[in-house]
Amino acid sequence: MKSKIMKVLAGLAFASILAACGDSDSSSANPDSVSVRDSVVIYDSLNWIDTVRVIDSLRIKDSLRIKDSVRVKDSIRFVDSLRIKYKDSLNIIDSLLIHYIDSLRYIDTLRFIDSIRYKDSTRVIDSLNIIDSLNIIFKDSTRVVDSIVTLSAEKILGKCNAENAGQLKFVEINREDRYYYCDMGTHLWRIATEEEVMSALNDKYVRQSRVMDFVPLEDVLAKVAPDEQVIVVIRHAERDDDLSIASALTDLGVAQSQELGEKLMFSPEIYYAGSQYHRTHMTYNNIAKGRADYDTLGDTMAVLNEGWFTKSFDSYYMTLFRENDDGRGVMTRWAAEGGYTDVFYDVSPRFAALLENHLMPALKRSKKQVGLFVSHDVMIIPMVSYISERRITMKYYLAKQGKWDGDNWLNYLAGIAILFKPDGTRVFYAVKGLDSGTMKLPIE
Repeated sequence: MKSKIMKVLAGLAFASILAACGDSDSSSANPDSVSVRDSVVIYDSLNWIDTVRVIDSLRIKDSLRIKDSVRVKDSIRFVDSLRIKYKDSLNIIDSLLIHYIDSLRYIDTLRFIDSIRYKDSTRVIDSLNIIDSLNIIFKDSTRVVDSIVTLSAEKILGKCNAENAGQLKFVEINREDRYYYCDMGTHLWRIATEEEVMSALNDKYVRQSRVMDFVPLEDVLAKVAPDEQVIVVIRHAERDDDLSIASALTDLGVAQSQELGEKLMFSPEIYYAGSQYHRTHMTYNNIAKGRADYDTLGDTMAVLNEGWFTKSFDSYYMTLFRENDDGRGVMTRWAAEGGYTDVFYDVSPRFAALLENHLMPALKRSKKQVGLFVSHDVMIIPMVSYISERRITMKYYLAKQGKWDGDNWLNYLAGIAILFKPDGTRVFYAVKGLDSGTMKLPIE
């Protein structure tokens, strides 16, 4: 019974399926069937998704192109770089722009600094006190420190011309010691070199020393106090006729040196040095023997050779040829009268350079009290003339002209001495190791 019922139901189900599968014409003629298909249109109502076009309203993002408006500020190029860093936040960028630009406007107010120009009015005032106060601010500015720039050099130093060329003047500016040199070439005042400063100091002490004649070397060294030092520059003792670098002392020259050493027996400890010539070393060696020094050796210093004061050897030899001179006439005339500026250095600064850069450092290194430097006649003659302010001159150039018949040349073992006191002052001497500081040289 049950199986028959199931068969009937299955048949009815099959019939309904066949009815549903009819052709399209008959199906579309059925109003109820059309209604069911239209209900699919409800799915078409998914067309509301088109309302997602509201999202298109997010095209306001496109309005982020307002960033393009930042392009207006392209003139401030740094804004473009801020775009990279703050791409997603216009607010930050804008705030930065506003604050920064505002601050620039504030900076413009710094134009009041221009009011400092009132300081130019100090040019009207010559008071050094005002310049001193400015020195606190402009300490390194020579234009302010050098009141000479404001007041003019000649107002403080006087005129610089051919008459006082080579002169050095000392002034105090803003509590600083200044030395100015009247340049011989330009006839303008300029800051002096160290050598020119030392030259001026030596000139001062030379004037105070008032050297008139030669004094015995032993007398000078006998008076040296324990806290004083002495530099002595003397000519070698008598040599033989050989003028070469290897020439030696004569027997008399050896005896002269040892006798001088005996006179210096009780002088302070001595440091010795000579030129590159053998005769200078023989001289100090025998002086040391005469003093009974344990160490009779010394140093060799090329600056003690004969050419220290010669500026141009080409000009020197041309001058000798032009004047038919063997060098002695030219040398003694230059030392006594000056001139020959193309041949020789100015004696004072050149002597200062020798003293400050060579002789004094050598004595300091030795840690002794006296430095005895043995050199040559043509080296020492201009020194003697200088420290005596030309009161002592070798008159060979006059003897050559038949105008002088007395001593005309520097004697052996004669020269100069400089006493250095603890307070910095100096005393100059013309010294002799024999009975006379001069000798008569035959005219050739």
